Amino acid sequence: MPSRITERPRVLLFSLLTVVSGGLTVRAAARGHDPVQVLLLASLAGYAVTGLLFQRVPNVERLAAVPLGVVGVAAYAVGAPTDLPVLLVLLGVGGAVDLLWDPTGNVSGERPE
Repeated sequence: MPSRITERPRVLLFSLLTVVSGGLTVRAAARGHDPVQVLLLASLAGYAVTGLLFQRVPNVERLAAVPLGVVGVAAYAVGAPTDLPVLLVLLGVGGAVDLLWDPTGNVSGERPE
């Protein structure tokens, strides 16, 4: 189990991401930006909140990134007027790849011999 010292930067990062993405979501909605852009920012804020609230769940950042990729692909398909779908697709693909491959090089589901 990680100590509090090693866990603090993660909490700080997700707290900062929650505040920034939440603020950008409110700003985009208040200024009347495209609804797809508001949805993308809200999904990014939801990802940050999930990482902050469920930090004791193993691999929660990776698991929550996969739906972000799906949202990004859908937004890219409808022609979102922003580059956010590309960021979300990259996060989703990165989360999926990280779930499948372990840093030691073992593929998920393989049994070490």
